[in-house]
Amino acid sequence: MMLEYQSGGENAMTKTEFDMTIYEMQAEISKTIAHPIRIAILHCLKDGEKTVNALVKTIGASQSNISQHLALMRQRQIVKTRKSGSTIYYRVSSPKISQACDMVREVLIEQLSHRQEIAKNMPT
Repeated sequence: MMLEYQSGGENAMTKTEFDMTIYEMQAEISKTIAHPIRIAILHCLKDGEKTVNALVKTIGASQSNISQHLALMRQRQIVKTRKSGSTIYYRVSSPKISQACDMVREVLIEQLSHRQEIAKNMPT
């Protein structure tokens, strides 16, 4: 999908094509990880690979539920697998995915802290 827009300013081109492809891909990744369990899985995997059983113990969801989420994330290339015997280990496909999740989490913590500060300073 190509969008056209007019840009102002002396040095700007009058007509520019704006390629939305990368934004569409980013939206797809965002949709894929936009579930609390998937975010929890990514958080657990940021320090290294884990089995489904290890994730079940840490997160507390059922094995079938964790497996379904992992299958989706594997299909979308968010996580990768390694098989050792009959055991499958999952890991994040790129450390940048974990870094992005950590950055969003830090922003949320800052926002919560700011809200708490405002609430603390409100007159009663």
